[in-house]
Amino acid sequence: MVGKVAPRLHFIVTGGAGFIGSHMVDFLLENYPASTVTCLDKLSYASHNLLHNLENAQTHNNFRFEKIDLAESHENIRAILQRDIDEYDVITIFNFAAESCVDQLFDNPIFFTKNNILATQNVLEAARIIIHEHPSYASRIQVVHISTDEVYGEQGIDEEVDETSPLRPSNPYAATKAACDLIIEAYVKSYKLNVAIVRANNVYGPRQFPEKLIATTLEKLKYANPDSGIEADQRIVIHGDGSHRRRYLHVRDFVRAVDFVSRNSRKSHNSGEVHNVGTNDECTNKALVEMICRDFMKIVHGAEIQDFSKFYYFGKDRLYNDSRYSIDTGKMLDLGWSPEVSLADGITELIEEVMGIESRQRV
Repeated sequence: MVGKVAPRLHFIVTGGAGFIGSHMVDFLLENYPASTVTCLDKLSYASHNLLHNLENAQTHNNFRFEKIDLAESHENIRAILQRDIDEYDVITIFNFAAESCVDQLFDNPIFFTKNNILATQNVLEAARIIIHEHPSYASRIQVVHISTDEVYGEQGIDEEVDETSPLRPSNPYAATKAACDLIIEAYVKSYKLNVAIVRANNVYGPRQFPEKLIATTLEKLKYANPDSGIEADQRIVIHGDGSHRRRYLHVRDFVRAVDFVSRNSRKSHNSGEVHNVGTNDECTNKALVEMICRDFMKIVHGAEIQDFSKFYYFGKDRLYNDSRYSIDTGKMLDLGWSPEVSLADGITELIEEVMGIESRQRV
């Protein structure tokens, strides 16, 4: 009896040279060695290390890289789909491409509108045109869009939101991501595109650009001393009074979740579904920074830190800073996915990686 032939898979990762996108590329190359993995990236402001992020990927014969600015036109990605559509049984586009530095957006919100909304719509438009010209291809093209928990706005201390909760973004970045989600909903209803949406907690891990709190804290601590802390003008800045609360998800768990959603979506044929992905590892910004400082000093210097006043200070808050994000991830848990890396373990791994320390070599 002849065995079932495995489908020919092509994975396209937009923003694939970035922090999360590059981890997605590595995951796909490792877990789908017979597939083709294409990274599309414009190599933007956070790109000084982006090609470094792809060093592992570039050793694989089934990896491709194309420099493309998706916000400019749908023609380039459409050409890739057109070129490859007959060669593969399934083409999945993982849409990670987005500008996400909230601190920068308040000075230039139009930049975020262009790069987040237009880039996403161009991906959808490319798929729409291909399917319009060749209706039989509809079952071959899938889009998995990466959104954020920020689209729901802030939650009270005992509140959680699920996938059916209304979108109430409160900053321009979150508004662009909510707009993308609504455009996707319209394309699903109007053009019957196969799209799934993933909304996640704050994702952290190796390769994160030092503009987010965990990555920035670790970068500053490289030059810290257990006794004197960090030089006054270089200390870690915590927005506001440090009471803002966030939940954190390790990038390794996140890319597993994105792949899980993709596979589940292809099986269920429930286009347009939203999946909240996250953990219950919640803490204030102040508690997070102090945990990282304490663990860093213990692992790297063998020092116990009680006084954190020489490591950080409270700076000016953002123009608007949501007090708390808290999503209900019960849907994903019921489907069979769950996180594996706790925040404590994830921070320890990061410290060891940043400082080049093997676990067995800890002080």
